[in-house]
Amino acid sequence: MPTIAASNFTLDLPTLFAVTVFVTATGGLLLVFAWLQNRGTTALALWGIGYLLGSAGAALLGAPGLMPHSWTVGGANALLCGAYGMMWAGARSFEGRRNNVIYIGAGATIWIAAFQLDRFGQSQPAQIGLVSVIVATYALLSARELWYARDRELISRWPTLGLVVMHAAFLLARIPFAKPLALSVATGHPHGAFVTVMAFQALFTAFCLPFLRVAMSKERSELEQRKAAHTDWLTGVANRRAFFDRGEPLLQSALADRRPAALLLFDLDRFKHVNDTAGHQAGDRVLKAFCGLVAASTGPNDLFGRLGGEEFACILTDASMAQALQTAERLRSAFAATRFADLATGVTVSVGVATAGEAGRNLPALLATADRALYRAKAEGRNRVASAPLVLVDKGAENARRSAETPLPAIAASAAR
Repeated sequence: MPTIAASNFTLDLPTLFAVTVFVTATGGLLLVFAWLQNRGTTALALWGIGYLLGSAGAALLGAPGLMPHSWTVGGANALLCGAYGMMWAGARSFEGRRNNVIYIGAGATIWIAAFQLDRFGQSQPAQIGLVSVIVATYALLSARELWYARDRELISRWPTLGLVVMHAAFLLARIPFAKPLALSVATGHPHGAFVTVMAFQALFTAFCLPFLRVAMSKERSELEQRKAAHTDWLTGVANRRAFFDRGEPLLQSALADRRPAALLLFDLDRFKHVNDTAGHQAGDRVLKAFCGLVAASTGPNDLFGRLGGEEFACILTDASMAQALQTAERLRSAFAATRFADLATGVTVSVGVATAGEAGRNLPALLATADRALYRAKAEGRNRVASAPLVLVDKGAENARRSAETPLPAIAASAAR
C-alpha cells in the first residue's frame, strides 16, 4: 500500500506579510469605493485612507534593502501610527463627533520625535514597543467610540467592537515579545508560536474589519430610512403611522399587565388663523415649540406623535386619570404662557383625556373616546382640558348610550373646531 511521506510545515513570513499588505490595501480601496457611493458617510473615507496608509507603511517595512533605513523604519512606522489615527478619526466621525487634527497626528509625531534619538533608533525592540503602544491606544480609542455609540441597535457594531478590542490586545501583547518579533523580521521566519498567531491575527483583522465597517454604514443608512418613514418631517416626533404601529402594542402591554394607561389628544386652538395672519413659517415654529414642550415632559416609555395638521396624541403609561389630567393641565398652561416673537398673542391648546383599564381595549377605540372629550373642551371655550369616562366598554349598545348622554354643546363643537 503506498504511503505519503510527511513533511514539516514551514510558515513563510514574507509571503504572509505580502498577503496582509495586499488585503489591507484592498480593504482601503473597498472603503473608499463605498464612500464614493455614499458621500454623506465621511467615516468610510477616513477608514479607507487609514487602511491605505497602513498598507503603504507595511510595504515599506517589508522592503528594508530598497530604501534607506530612515525611510523603511522611521517613515513606515510613522505611516502606521498615522493610519491608526485616521481609523480612530473615522470612528469618531461615524458617531457624529468632531475630530482634531492634532490628536489624529499625535501618534506619528511622537514616533518621529523618538526616532530622532540615536539610542532609540538602534533598538528594534524599543521601536516595536513604542509603535505597539501608539497603535493600540488608537485602537482602544476606536473601541470606545463603538461602545458609546448613538445607534446601538446596529448588529454589525458588536462584532466590530470585539474584533477591534482583540486586535488592540494583540498589539499590546507584542511588547513582551518584542525580541522574538525583531528576530522574525530580521530572518523572515517566525520564532515562537506567538509570532505565528500574531501574523495570522493581523491578516484576519485586515480582511474582516473593512467588510464590517461597510456593513455598519449600510445598516446606519437603512436605520435612518426607517426612522424617516416613521418620523414627522417637520417636528421630528412620531408620525401617524408610527403612532399606531407603536401605540397599539404599548397599550396592549399595559392592559395585559393590568397597568393603567392614558391617552392625551391635543388640538391647537384656531391654528388656521395663525397661518393666515402670520404665515406658515410662523405656524411651523408654533408646532415645533409645542412638540418640544410635550416631548420634554414625557417619559421614555411614553409615546407622543403627530396625527396630522395641528392634532397630536400622547400615550402615557402607568398613568391614572388623575395623573393624566394633571399632566395635560400642566402642558396646557405652559403652552398658553409661551410667547412667539412674530405673534401678537399666544397660542392655546385644547386637550381630551381618556384612560383604558380593562381587557379588550384598542387604540382606535381609545382615540375615539379621547376625541369626544376634546370636542367637549372645544365646545366649552377652548384652552382647557376635558376628560372622558374612566371605564370604557367596547359594546355597541353601551357606545350608543354614551353618545345619547353626550352634552349637546359637544355635538356642535366640530363647527367651532
